[in-house]
Amino acid sequence: MNKDIENIQLDAIKLESEGDFRSALEKYKELALAEPQNIEALFKLAEMHHQLGELPKALSAYIRVADLQSDHKKANVKIEMIKSIMDFFNPDLYNP
Repeated sequence: MNKDIENIQLDAIKLESEGDFRSALEKYKELALAEPQNIEALFKLAEMHHQLGELPKALSAYIRVADLQSDHKKANVKIEMIKSIMDFFNPDLYNP
């Protein structure tokens, strides 16, 4: 891992720990672009989307992780969880 990528990763971890998920998301996007096969960066990207309530984007990122590593337990659990949330429909509730 080169120094620039390592610094981006450290920044992302710091921002995430401070609760600045939007800024952390941008850093994880940089990491994912620099290293498209980096499972951890892709998973964290998905986690930030999930934290921000961006479920379709989170689902897409989790699916990319599962495509690269089919036995990634956390990603597979999150995929099923988000699918069940997105599939939920109750006619008695307002569902836009």
